[in-house]
Amino acid sequence: MANKHINNKSFSIGCIEIVKKYEKKLGFGTIFNRFKTKADKLSKFVTGFVSHKLHYNQSINHATEWMNQQHILEELKLNEFEPKTGYRNLATIGRHDKAIISLIQNRLLSVYKFENTDSNMDWSSIVLFGTKANMGKHGYSRDHRPDKKQITFGISEYASPINVPLAITVQAGNVLDKQHFPITFKRTLKALNPGSLIIIDKGANTKDNKTLIKSHEHHYLFASSLSKSDDERIQNFDKQKAVFCGEKDGKKIFCQKYLDNGEYNYLYFSEKLYDDQISGKKKRIQKQIKESKEMQDKILSTRKHKQKTYQLQDFIATETLTLQKRLEKLSDKELSETLFSESITGREGVFLLISSKDLTHSQALKIYRERDSIEKMMDSLKNVIKIKPVRVWTDDEIKGALLIGFLAQLIISLMKYENENLKDFHPKTIVESIRNLTLTLEYQDDFTFRKVISNIDAINQYSLGQKSEVT
Repeated sequence: MANKHINNKSFSIGCIEIVKKYEKKLGFGTIFNRFKTKADKLSKFVTGFVSHKLHYNQSINHATEWMNQQHILEELKLNEFEPKTGYRNLATIGRHDKAIISLIQNRLLSVYKFENTDSNMDWSSIVLFGTKANMGKHGYSRDHRPDKKQITFGISEYASPINVPLAITVQAGNVLDKQHFPITFKRTLKALNPGSLIIIDKGANTKDNKTLIKSHEHHYLFASSLSKSDDERIQNFDKQKAVFCGEKDGKKIFCQKYLDNGEYNYLYFSEKLYDDQISGKKKRIQKQIKESKEMQDKILSTRKHKQKTYQLQDFIATETLTLQKRLEKLSDKELSETLFSESITGREGVFLLISSKDLTHSQALKIYRERDSIEKMMDSLKNVIKIKPVRVWTDDEIKGALLIGFLAQLIISLMKYENENLKDFHPKTIVESIRNLTLTLEYQDDFTFRKVISNIDAINQYSLGQKSEVT
């Protein structure tokens, strides 16, 4: 007689379960099904795509293969479908991304009723594999792949202590942050209460963007590059007269505040930043001297051949090697001191924040420091949710793929927001715990089966809706 357990089936169920939980809470059916009227409901595909994104870093083709397994189809309540159906549905999601984001924001505001709606915004780029998408352009690559085409994307979130993503925007790979800002800002607007503070890095700091924020009766807090007009203030910076704003790693931070053309300027001097920048300059100088000495030795060893002439069809090209005389005249110590003196600008340890809102010196610093939450969210999207690289071919599919990643990140962020015990856990730890949750279907002699859940821990118990203290 055959072993009755021969057909037992075990598979990871945690990602599906947690997505199904938020599918109900966020109203996926109401949001997505209006965009598709035939065959299976679009919301079920979204649940499948987001579950796959949380569990794997694979292509959409792999996602459709995974979803078409019988036990996964049953969990998602889907019928078997062709791979091209998956791509079409992804394109549908991307084609309606603006409306979908708006509907998700409506649901968030309805369910959670957030009181503080200050918002952080940031932008980045990811490599695009494929050449057919119009948005694929060469630009400044944050992934250090200038040889590849890319797309840029923007994220907005509610600022600390909420830290829940609000919107994602996708643009061509050569769009700068200052150009991308209005698109992300406008997509976030409906989720903001009047007078909200928009916190942004210096890349999007332009006069037009400030005017746009103020035209909608919101405030801004920007980091700003230092200019020549700031140098006099920096030169006259007096710690005795400045406001003490706290310490970092035992080093003090001071601030002087100015009202300039209707904006509040917060000029900070950080002892730690000063030490770090001075140390960095010294290390770079030592590296430069070492490289220069190595080049000097090469030049001296080939001095007889220091000039080469090449015949290039109708042109003659001459290569000449030159030697900096001060490498020969100065000792290493003298050279190091000379280069260090030349590198000092007087701006070491100084940074500037500008706001349309009258904040205290410490408030402005604290709010801007907490902006690192959106940088962590960017890192989570890229390295935990793994929205990169993009492996689809059309603009709509690109938007759809990134929206799926956004929804996966939204779920993780809501888990952390709703459960105090999860706040200090890295998203990677949470996702790995969810992935480990396993469902085994134990088939019986009468052809029925029993469901057995295993690999339960304190974190993934939350995905089942059970109370637990995470330790």
